[in-house]
Amino acid sequence: MSDSNLASVPSFPLGSLRHIYEDLEAARDVQSRLLACRQPHLEGLDYFGDCRPAGEIGGDFFDFLPLPAGGLAVTVGDVSGHGISSAILMSGLQAFLRGLTARGCGEIAGVVEDLNRAVHQTSPDNFYATLFYAHFDPLRRQLHYVSAGHEPALLLRKRTGCMHRLESTGTVLGLTDRSRFGRRTMSIEAGDVLVAYTDGITDATDADGREWTEAGIGQVLESHPEARASHLVGLIMDEVDRFAGHSGHADDRTAVVVRFTGMLERAIPEEDSVELAFAAA
Repeated sequence: MSDSNLASVPSFPLGSLRHIYEDLEAARDVQSRLLACRQPHLEGLDYFGDCRPAGEIGGDFFDFLPLPAGGLAVTVGDVSGHGISSAILMSGLQAFLRGLTARGCGEIAGVVEDLNRAVHQTSPDNFYATLFYAHFDPLRRQLHYVSAGHEPALLLRKRTGCMHRLESTGTVLGLTDRSRFGRRTMSIEAGDVLVAYTDGITDATDADGREWTEAGIGQVLESHPEARASHLVGLIMDEVDRFAGHSGHADDRTAVVVRFTGMLERAIPEEDSVELAFAAA
């Protein structure tokens, strides 16, 4: 580069760069607090999640919220793009979904449709998000879920050893305010394990360009059938890192595991569950 070209390159005062770095650090701290919200113990369920952004901040999120009528809401989402703008949009989406869940606003497909309208009305035209949204009902031994264009969650049946893919039930969030989403209901038994994740997990590549795929998740589950949720999440993250090696961390990686351990002895009182939900938010 010639001296004349160097002269045309804008310079940034060191103080400005320091402020930018401090702002990113503060944003990362806020985002980590949102993702590491308090996880109250719920009878019948063992659950854990982790999110590892590709940069200082990311566009993935996960959440666990006690439901007003008892049970647990589990969410995993992935916002398009990277960086600060995606992180801001992710935080707004997560906050709105928390509010809808805590207020017990209707059936879960309707909740996702309300969320989709809000995303469409408040986001840029090129924005979209995928979402896996599930309600666990240990008392009735049921799992209800809606998947808005998200990666298929995996449900491993303890009794049969079969792995079920929970496919998408609608399009991604934000494309149109008229999108409709289906709800699926599945029975669950003690020992069944759900894994929900973002594509940064399964699309991770090694030095030869091969993807880890959901088969890698299946191998972790099959190799550790009795492991706690926190241990399984750690194993998944470690195996992805080991597989990718020096290929780097090109996308945010999020994984959530929920193990159904047995039936609730009693339903959670409505006033207690609402209080817990707002405390988590």
